Amino acid sequence: MARRACTSLPFHDGSVEEEKGPTFFKIIRPGFNTEHLRIPPAFRKHILHESIKRATLKLKNSSDTSWTVKVIITGRDIYLKDGWQEFLRDNSLGDSEFLVFRYDKNMHFIINIFDKNCVERVNITDLRTHKAPTFPDNPKGPLARPPTAAGDHRYDLAVEAAHVLKSKGEHLPSYAAAAAFKSKFPYFAKVLAGSKMVAIPTHFYREIFSSSKYDELFLVTAKGKFTVTLLPCTDTVMLSGGWSSFRNDNQLQEDDICIFELVKENTMVVHIFRN
Repeated sequence: MARRACTSLPFHDGSVEEEKGPTFFKIIRPGFNTEHLRIPPAFRKHILHESIKRATLKLKNSSDTSWTVKVIITGRDIYLKDGWQEFLRDNSLGDSEFLVFRYDKNMHFIINIFDKNCVERVNITDLRTHKAPTFPDNPKGPLARPPTAAGDHRYDLAVEAAHVLKSKGEHLPSYAAAAAFKSKFPYFAKVLAGSKMVAIPTHFYREIFSSSKYDELFLVTAKGKFTVTLLPCTDTVMLSGGWSSFRNDNQLQEDDICIFELVKENTMVVHIFRN
């Protein structure tokens, strides 16, 4: 008995707005498309008649977060170049993730991210706000503000993070990518050892957490949101209870580099650079 061909999605009942626009996909591989991204040649027909000096990238179901990327044309090839690395860094990409690009005209692309477990990623960039966070009870004002006046000896947290990376991770394969990290939010870097706890750097603690009253932090990665308790120690606090689960669930290993970026009062996005 002949079977009738299916011409529509079997579970679509019209209640959800159908996504429109041509699509292509890319698998993000270190050293292959992390410097720039080549748009498939067969996709050129969709964008040839538009101004293609710059492209705008936005995550599906995100808020107003978007990235502007410079477009380079070399012969018949079209590349996303300046700004592409920032997009990868902000979304912790570079470990064989599967990206689907849907074209929304005028060089606007909507992107779905799927991790290696084949599950669509939750958006972590929506945690970021347009202003640096502050603690209500912190008389110092904005967090990690660089020195702006004579006599202001506020410690430069970015300099400390760079020093840690250079002294402990310069020999590691992912050092260059981690060292290129920049953010307007305060952050610190760690090269992981075998410890079951992680100490927050003393200067970071004094600058950020010394006047706060939190006893736990939320750590966010592509795998989700994790709660880790803080254990007070001399001149700092340790990431203690929940750290082992965080480390295991994110498959962290010794010598991996983690950058902890404080995007809210007690919420840190953790950028992982694997070795």
